[in-house]
Amino acid sequence: MSNAKSLVGIVAGVIALSTVAFVMLSNASPYVTVAEAKKTDADNLHIQGDLLKETVQVDINTQKVRFAMRDDNGDTVNVLFHGLPPANMGEATRVVAVGGMKGETFESHKILTKCPSKYESDPKAQNKTKAELN
Repeated sequence: MSNAKSLVGIVAGVIALSTVAFVMLSNASPYVTVAEAKKTDADNLHIQGDLLKETVQVDINTQKVRFAMRDDNGDTVNVLFHGLPPANMGEATRVVAVGGMKGETFESHKILTKCPSKYESDPKAQNKTKAELN
């Protein structure tokens, strides 16, 4: 009887782990290039690249932000974000947009911004850090 209980416990554990793995994989969203995003109709993709600051347009009334970004391959895409811009978007140099292509526009439901680090902007700090490593 104890062997049967052990077997049931093992089977239940395997089913639970399989369910967790399935849920995690189905919610995973890959990082893709602009070219790859244009070839798929998936709607939970991550595109990262440089924010083209001169293109940023914020419409507070409709809560939409439009901007262009350039990925690491040099391809650009227009992004439409549904929501208010992140507080640090004015200082952002890089952006990750999460969403999918709708026509020629990448419609995003989430934006992650990367601002320049205070250490990156100070060449002396960079040289000191490099010297300390040697």
